[in-house]
Amino acid sequence: GEQADRVRMQGIPVRRNGQVIAVMTREATLSATRRPGALERVYGETFERFARMIVRGEYPFAGDDDMGEDAPRVGDGAIVLDASGRIEYASPNAINALHRMGIHANVDGTRLDEVGVEETAVSRSFFAGRPVTEEIERAPDVTVLVRCLPLLHRSEVTGALVLLRDVTDIRRRDRLLLSKDATIREVHHRVKNNLQTISSLLRLQARRLSTKDGKVALREAERRIRSIARVHEVLSRDPGEQVAFGEIVRDLVRMAEEAVVGNRKVEFRVVGDAGELHAEVATPLAVVISELLQNASEHGFPDDAGDQPGLVLVNMTNNGVELHVEVRDNGIGLPEGFSSENTDSLGVSIVSNLVASQLGGSINMHNDNGTVVELQIPLMKAR
Repeated sequence: GEQADRVRMQGIPVRRNGQVIAVMTREATLSATRRPGALERVYGETFERFARMIVRGEYPFAGDDDMGEDAPRVGDGAIVLDASGRIEYASPNAINALHRMGIHANVDGTRLDEVGVEETAVSRSFFAGRPVTEEIERAPDVTVLVRCLPLLHRSEVTGALVLLRDVTDIRRRDRLLLSKDATIREVHHRVKNNLQTISSLLRLQARRLSTKDGKVALREAERRIRSIARVHEVLSRDPGEQVAFGEIVRDLVRMAEEAVVGNRKVEFRVVGDAGELHAEVATPLAVVISELLQNASEHGFPDDAGDQPGLVLVNMTNNGVELHVEVRDNGIGLPEGFSSENTDSLGVSIVSNLVASQLGGSINMHNDNGTVVELQIPLMKAR
């Protein structure tokens, strides 16, 4: 039969606090006749140095996150430095990274700063005996990530492995995303300003009207516009299209408190948290809650219904898939025979329309020691 290849196995104990907690093994066939090239030879020698650091408990470095963005990658260029910081070897990928930076000189035996590469990471790493990462930007539009890993022998720095990675495309995408976010925020800011201008014009027009119905209609329109403007104001401050809806609800409650009419005291409370909602959900939902708060304060507590203080409670629950909103009051309740589908109330019509058409949810209105309005809003569609 065929003779089995002989294999050399190397065991590397892994220590923690002086105790062996694991063993790394390295296997290699002994039958190969080829001679390793320079890259393979240097990589093998560097592995041996890190292996000895593992045996002594000097690697991995304490507190270093090898799983983050700066973690070594297969395609990284590798430069090996001696104890004085001079280059012993530069891999082909490292040479390509240097070429991208405009450096075409022979780097063997030189220091990085002698060929035009800032040595901040190397100097700090040699001094501290710890990994140091920095980014070097070169015109035109070239960014290289430099990560220096010191090679230690009994806590003394005997050299370093410098990893180079061209991150130009990644940083270009990051800048485009930042620019996009800034543009979106500016759009929301301008929309908010325009809505506030319209709101002010409606308020001025309402003051000039002599008819009560006209004043009420314009004030309600102005309130609805302010609800939408509030969502855009929050979006103009925060990046992305997600908005902390609890902040908006608190503002809507303040608006409702300011609009309370009559002699009866009405208290508003908010329980629970809707979490962060997509703007496509937050904008119509803000109008819906504003309408429900306004309806509760205007129609639930007439002056002739007693002296008991009024209470309007907003309860919100978000399980990540569905948002449940309940607006409950202790007022006189819905009139007998009330139907949200057959009503002359513009506010109720707006609520029903927005919940069904824009939010894709359901609404349930009923009496329970006052009026209770329950909303079920699916969240998956907005993602």
